[in-house]
Amino acid sequence: MSEENEGFLSRWSRRKRAVVEGRAPEEPAPPAPLEAKPEAPPAEPEDDFDLSSLPPIDSLTIESDFKAFLHRKVPLELRAAALRRAWSLDPAIRDFIGPADYAWDFNAPDGVPGFALELGGDAMKLLSHALGLDAPAPKPEAEAPDEAVAMAEAPAPEAPPEPPSLAIAEAAPEAEAPLERPRRHGGALPV
Repeated sequence: MSEENEGFLSRWSRRKRAVVEGRAPEEPAPPAPLEAKPEAPPAEPEDDFDLSSLPPIDSLTIESDFKAFLHRKVPLELRAAALRRAWSLDPAIRDFIGPADYAWDFNAPDGVPGFALELGGDAMKLLSHALGLDAPAPKPEAEAPDEAVAMAEAPAPEAPPEPPSLAIAEAAPEAEAPLERPRRHGGALPV
């Protein structure tokens, strides 16, 4: 029976039986000593980085290379200033307006970006094709002249006679009796 594959309860049971039988419980063997790790490779030689080689922040444009400001030896304040300048130069970042709950006009058809009453472009074509609306309408065939003449010469159908009207004598109005309200709940009467 190997102790390595032994679970907690079986190990506990084995040790408990050893105490009841008067034997000293077996202590687990100490773990094997760890092998000495090989020493870390020597650090790479320090690369020379000159802060004076960086361009001034005010001279940066959208075409400038900002990778030099991301070097690990650049102070955080200088790196943050360069990134702030890059973000202010990019109109996609600078002019971004996030989802503001009250900034959109839900009453206007184009008041909410991405939502419109009309389907755009390809979606409209696909939908009309799926519904069969893009198929050309069948042209009505010209009626044969014989049928047209026969229809014109045929006498107009007579209107059906009206049924005789039945006069119903109106009953004399009865005295109005007070209407009882139906009960809407238990035994309590409404006030």
